[in-house]
Amino acid sequence: MCITRWALTPHAASRLLERRISLEELTLILQGPEEVIPQGPKYILTRTFPRRKDNKIAAVVMEKGEHGLWLVITIMVNFVAR
Repeated sequence: MCITRWALTPHAASRLLERRISLEELTLILQGPEEVIPQGPKYILTRTFPRRKDNKIAAVVMEKGEHGLWLVITIMVNFVAR
């Protein structure tokens, strides 16, 4: 999965700032996730960043519309799949 067209919800934008995740890091998660976990119509994309202490970072996304636009719903740190 490689997401190139995406937008943030206000909630996701708030979490991005709160958790000090850069747009570059988010782009890396969306374009090259280490793991993709399907959750019905949503997906959890994860990636580890060696220099961060709050790994694994996850973005919850959902496809929106017909033109390949994805909506980033939230962003999590210290993610552990259950």
